[in-house]
Amino acid sequence: MKKNLLAFAVMLLVITAPSASAGIQYEFRQTTSSDLESIPATDCVGRAIIDGDRSRVEFLSGNAYPAGTYIIATNGSRSMTFIDPSRKSFVEVNAASVATSIGARKITIANKKIDVTKMPDQPTVAGIPTEHYRLIMSYDITVAFGNLPLTQTVKTTIDKWTTSAFGDIGDTFLASGALHTGNPDLDDLISAENSNIKGFALRQIVNVTTINNRAPVNGETQLKVNRTVTQTRELLVTSIQPVAQIGLATFTVPLTFHKAGPVRDDTEKAPMQVLSMEPSGEKQ
Repeated sequence: MKKNLLAFAVMLLVITAPSASAGIQYEFRQTTSSDLESIPATDCVGRAIIDGDRSRVEFLSGNAYPAGTYIIATNGSRSMTFIDPSRKSFVEVNAASVATSIGARKITIANKKIDVTKMPDQPTVAGIPTEHYRLIMSYDITVAFGNLPLTQTVKTTIDKWTTSAFGDIGDTFLASGALHTGNPDLDDLISAENSNIKGFALRQIVNVTTINNRAPVNGETQLKVNRTVTQTRELLVTSIQPVAQIGLATFTVPLTFHKAGPVRDDTEKAPMQVLSMEPSGEKQ
């Protein structure tokens, strides 16, 4: 099982009566990479729809998830359903409960620094002018495993190219589904990533570097943990447009689909990466 000390990414961002409110639809490409051989690179192309606090993300191609599968989310990202049309099945995920369980663990944050800078470039992305912002967060995070504390230094650099052309639709979606762990320090970091830069991101590059600070103790077997690990995630919107009306069926599981049983292989896992608070790079 892959283990990441801090990688709280809930993949998201997203009856026939139409919705009353307008939304947006866009196509995107997302890639991920890591300098850990145990974490393979991923590449996917998808289509997303956001309407108020609801979203839908369809995976069109790539190696991240089977083509044709999609996620519908309600209450922002609090409740998510992964749907596989080829099996006519779905898996429900309560992301809010997952966040709460993370907050219940013994986690402390120290030496926290958060800085936002507006960069000089204003490139056009998907035919729309953008503003470039850079958010840098650094901190030390300690997780207790029984009597064994593990501390890592984390530096996250997030470059966002944003637009206000679609109003506050992105901010509204994030605010409506803001996840809270119950740990004030973790919640502050999540809030900083989601709200310190306004506007809808048409491009985003996230670089996370973690450094293991734990020194070996005499007579103790050293954990096989890479000293430094760097992971990168990039999202690029390739086309985007407003949508006047979106049918409620867009955010509804088809009546003929059934709830999936226990996960049997990787193809049936819901597309969500969850903060595991365990040593980076180790397998079990």
